[in-house]
This record gives sequence, structure tokens and C-alpha cells, in this order.
Amino acid sequence: MKLSERINRRRQQAKSCTAGRILGSADRRISAAAQNGTGQFSLVAPWGVESIPQSDTDAVVISGDSERLCIGVKQRTNRYGLEPGEVVLHAGSNTYIHLHADGKIDICGEVYINGQRWEV
Repeated sequence: MKLSERINRRRQQAKSCTAGRILGSADRRISAAAQNGTGQFSLVAPWGVESIPQSDTDAVVISGDSERLCIGVKQRTNRYGLEPGEVVLHAGSNTYIHLHADGKIDICGEVYINGQRWEV
């Protein structure tokens, strides 16, 4: 086997994507236990969306040559009954914004606009 083939094979083996379990989280990083060990992972999210996942959440983690990333969390259930094309933003069990496919928007929680509480 050529030396270049062995180097490329080693690089391919060093990179992996696996499921893990979040052990703790803070400051845009998580501690996770994954198939290839326990460690610190940077959180990756679309621009404009920030979150710190709760402990004991299933996560998808990638280990590369120089960086370890959490690229998402796995949903265990469809607790909001989402239909195709719908989105829910939630932060806890009783606070959420549900964008329905038919254009309806449900907001559950205390609503503030420009710092003033909005009464329904």
C-alpha cells in the first residue's frame, strides 16, 4: 500500500459522526458522551438561532482532525403534533411559538413587546 493511501485512510478513520448524550452545557459548548469517548464539543446552529440544549438530550456529534462539534439534537417525540412544514420554537415545557402550515401562530407564555407585558 502506498504511503499516501495509508495517510488518506487514517484521515478518513479519524473523522466520525455519531450519536451521543449531552452530559452538561454552558457557553456555547457541551460535554457529551459519544461512541468515541467523552469530551467537549462546540455547538453549531444556523445563523440567528441560539440555544443551549438541556442535559440528557440525544445529540449528533462530529469529531474531526482538529475540532469536535455538536451539529444538532435528536427529537425523541413530536410533542407539539407538528405537521409537515410547521416549526416550533420552545424554551421549556410551557413556553413556545408554534408556526402552523396554514398561517396560524400560537404563542404560549408571557408576551413582552419593547419591555412591556402584553395582555391578551
